[in-house]
Amino acid sequence: MRKTIAAAAVAAALACVLAAPASAASYRVSGDQSPPVTDANKCFERSAGASYTMTGNLVGCWYTDTFIVVKDTKRNGIEEIHAIGTEHFVGCLDVDGGRHCASADPHGTLSFTFTFVGQLNATTKKEIRGSCHHPIVSGTGDFAGATGVLNFTDTIVNETLVSSPYKGHVEF
Repeated sequence: MRKTIAAAAVAAALACVLAAPASAASYRVSGDQSPPVTDANKCFERSAGASYTMTGNLVGCWYTDTFIVVKDTKRNGIEEIHAIGTEHFVGCLDVDGGRHCASADPHGTLSFTFTFVGQLNATTKKEIRGSCHHPIVSGTGDFAGATGVLNFTDTIVNETLVSSPYKGHVEF
């Protein structure tokens, strides 16, 4: 009986491996998203919405395309918001760790939907804390057919600067 169960387990595992696309690879990613510091990175030029600089495993520009507040509650000087929307990333996956987009690094765009939950100072509208969840919905270039998810947790650096460390995985 044990040999039958073991053989079935090996066969099932082998079937999963063989069914996976040969070219698909999964990458754990992490890094930081921050407002662009200079025009040199060109993140200002491509979006009517907010734009950000991405560093870490994803190097490039991040754009907010839509941001829709679905719930807004004010209480005791705090405004809690829940929002949904769409965003996209243009750049590369820094596979060689060079901290820039090399020609051998996969390049393209990743498109996301997101949900955001945050707290703001109700008077100044400055963020106190926030986090968001970004499933990948599509990709282009080397990221065509991409799946995965990124999660961000906002870090309030000062009244005017929010840094957003991210972690997640991308498969393509």
